Amino acid sequence: MNHYSPTPYHHFRWTLSHLILSLLTLISTANAEIIPDNDKFSTNTNISNGEIQGGIRTGNHLLHSFKEFSLPTNAQAIFKLTPQNLDIETIISRVTGTKTSIIDGILAADGTANLILINPNGIIIGANAQLNIGGSFLASTANSVIFADGSEFSTTKPQLPPLLTINVPIGLQFGKNPAPIIHQANSNLSVNPGQTLALVGGKLSLNRTNLTAPQGRIELGSVASSGLVHLTPITPGFTFDYSDIPQFGMINLTDATAVNTSGLGGGTIRVRGGQVTLTQGSKLIAETFGNVNGGGIDIQANQVKLQQGSFASTSTFGAGAGGNLTLRADQVDVTGTTPLEPSRQILFATFNPLNLSNGLFSVSGGQGNAGHLTIETDQLTVQNGAMILTAALAEGKGGNLTLNVSELADLTNGSLLLTGTTDKGDAGDFTITANQLRVLDGTSLSTTPGGTSQGQGGNLTVTAESVELRGTPANAVVPGGLFTTTLGAGDAGDFTLNTGQLIVADGSQISAAAAGGGQGGNLRVNADTVELRGISADGQFLSGLFTSSSLLTVAGQQGTAPAGDLMITTRRLSVQDGAQISAATGSAGTAGMLTINATESVTVAGVATGVDPGVEQVSFGIIGDGIVPSAIEANTSGAGGAGDLQIQTGTLTVRDGAEIGVRGTASGAAGNLDIIADSIWLDNQGGISAATVTGTQGNIRLDASNVLLRRNSRITTNTETSDGGNVTIDTNVLVAIDNSDITANARQGRGGRVSITAQGIFGTQFRDELTPNSDITATSDLGPQFNGLVTLNIQGIDPNRGLVRLPENFTQPSDQIATGCVAETGNSFVVTGRGGLPEDPSHILRGRTLWQDLRSLDWDAENLEEMGHGENRQQSPSSREEINLEKNQTSRHASIVEAQGWVIDADGTIELVADMPNNRLRGLELSRKSYCYSIK
Repeated sequence: MNHYSPTPYHHFRWTLSHLILSLLTLISTANAEIIPDNDKFSTNTNISNGEIQGGIRTGNHLLHSFKEFSLPTNAQAIFKLTPQNLDIETIISRVTGTKTSIIDGILAADGTANLILINPNGIIIGANAQLNIGGSFLASTANSVIFADGSEFSTTKPQLPPLLTINVPIGLQFGKNPAPIIHQANSNLSVNPGQTLALVGGKLSLNRTNLTAPQGRIELGSVASSGLVHLTPITPGFTFDYSDIPQFGMINLTDATAVNTSGLGGGTIRVRGGQVTLTQGSKLIAETFGNVNGGGIDIQANQVKLQQGSFASTSTFGAGAGGNLTLRADQVDVTGTTPLEPSRQILFATFNPLNLSNGLFSVSGGQGNAGHLTIETDQLTVQNGAMILTAALAEGKGGNLTLNVSELADLTNGSLLLTGTTDKGDAGDFTITANQLRVLDGTSLSTTPGGTSQGQGGNLTVTAESVELRGTPANAVVPGGLFTTTLGAGDAGDFTLNTGQLIVADGSQISAAAAGGGQGGNLRVNADTVELRGISADGQFLSGLFTSSSLLTVAGQQGTAPAGDLMITTRRLSVQDGAQISAATGSAGTAGMLTINATESVTVAGVATGVDPGVEQVSFGIIGDGIVPSAIEANTSGAGGAGDLQIQTGTLTVRDGAEIGVRGTASGAAGNLDIIADSIWLDNQGGISAATVTGTQGNIRLDASNVLLRRNSRITTNTETSDGGNVTIDTNVLVAIDNSDITANARQGRGGRVSITAQGIFGTQFRDELTPNSDITATSDLGPQFNGLVTLNIQGIDPNRGLVRLPENFTQPSDQIATGCVAETGNSFVVTGRGGLPEDPSHILRGRTLWQDLRSLDWDAENLEEMGHGENRQQSPSSREEINLEKNQTSRHASIVEAQGWVIDADGTIELVADMPNNRLRGLELSRKSYCYSIK
């Protein structure tokens, strides 16, 4: 025999099973025979010169029974049919002895009959094995064939069934420990187009084997327990049902084994096993090259592994539709060989659909639509540069890609999952449902139309309890993450993400952008918590959530389409260490709206260093310093207008150089920034900004219970050549300290307007120019006549009155008390007890006579005026500032107002008052003369 010898090139790993296989092959070949097993079959079966004649006919079936059935190397065995038997549909041969069947020659049959061979001792197919039959072929290690009437053609019970009742075979009955079916190296089995080739037994081992059924069916089934595999005869061939099998065995395809049903219409491949493994470039191929629809590939197992360049494909290159590719297993593991290579192939158009490896493929390379690719599993691993692809490469539509993962989907190390389009065909939709989704180390999931495409991108929908996107390696051509970006003329699809926890870190991204002539998709994120953090290792990519139009330049594309909207709904949002949320445009297309609704908090903190200058050009920050702030931004760097940015949250914190803003760096108008929050905290150079160069708009509106600026923080609407934007703040308390500024300044235009409505403003005030203090300004470099307007509408405390500085040193109270009263002046001193002056603690206690005010409360307006009520005070620090105090009005029958101090009239009378006007003496002032004043 021609055995396979291991060489260093193949790195073949010999195991005990391979050694046993080799020994069995040598022994069985030396004793290869075809021997009938009993008198009745001996009488009806003639074997001469490789021809097997006779057998027992029942209905349209011909039965043969052998004690041994083996075929030596290059030998031939042909099942001959008499002219009367040419209508036979199925030839069924059983082996009742104890030896394994070795098939290393040509197995043939007259006519178009199907051939079934069952041997419960095992079947080995050698390197020289061939099939020359007109129908389908089934090799099985089952114990018996079951017929529709309950009859059984058994290898363990040689007695014949009542032959007159045998009609249609409906099943294969297996014993407790089914024997294996082994294909040795370089063996080739094929059936005619449209027929079925089936191997159903115990463990299946296919090593450097070719199984071919052009436009037909190939069935691989491994059974590890007793049970019935149901057969359903079809024209031509059979289908199989394993619903009554409780336990499955192993199926191993190694060393470039090829299972192929490709043809004018891609046929069908079905695999059923416990553990199904494809290694060393092995492949399942059911591709369509004509106008007939493909049948597809269906794999069901406990565990499925594709490794070392292995792949499965149901692609179409003709007018017929490609078949579906379906994997159902507890665990699915697809491992590639070259991390990041799939993204390079797609981006630089070097991907060759006729030279596949490392993954699962259902692409359209012709007029026919691609089939759908579905994976249903508990745990999915795609790693090390593996590819899962349902793209449209020509006129046909791409297939849908669906991942249903009940536990963990772990997609790592530069792998690619794509439903994009590169031509006229639309891309399929991409749907992921998982408990936990992890996309790591430069892995990308995308529905991207390529740079030459005219088709539409597919929609991307992710639903998971937790989603973690982390890491883009150095020198990666694209960032890792989730994308519905379009690079061509076709529009991008929409992206919807529903999760409990979302983490995007270390250069990973989520994007629904437009980089060519197509319109960007909408991006919607619904999550309990969202955490965005950091940049890639080489500073090429920021982490974050993005919608954009034409920030990237694509050759041959106009780039005028608008970007989609970005909407985030969450409880808590955190953006840190250079990560960003951005809705932007770099061309004439408008940017989308950016809307954030975070019920608890939004935190934007920190900066990233070592950022590539190309990234700085499309981000907030100073170009060239390598520093990019963490940011939430809506901006335009082209003629298109930036979208508005709206944030509604509980607590908004911007600190450590981070920024929230809208911006226009070219002729496009900046958007407006609206924030509604319970609290707004800006700390350590935190900024809220709206900046334009030549464009318009760029207004800021803040509505919060309190606004605090500390340590060089800022709220700005500064401009270059256009007029300054407006700042509107509506709050209870505004505090700005440590050189924190609120500005609406312009360099070559008019200053903007700052309008603040608050109960109290502390630590800052209007100034004509910026100072080392905390300032409110609206200036123009063109001169004072171009300054803007500052309006402070203070409804409570007036900061211009200042805060009273408490004495730094204590005083001696006795130094403030006069020694006595001059009798002749007519003064008097009256002690009234509670409500007046306290009694001397050294005297005997007396009765407590309380002070009672018997005056009428029916005061007129003049008395109120004298008490300081109804005062409307206005100050004008400059011509550009307005300060309004809300009027306090008291009705004629006003309620009693608690006294806040006292004043001394010109005649020396002390009056208790509810308000303290500045033009009256505050507190009790004693003259140098010793006077005592009565309280009236």
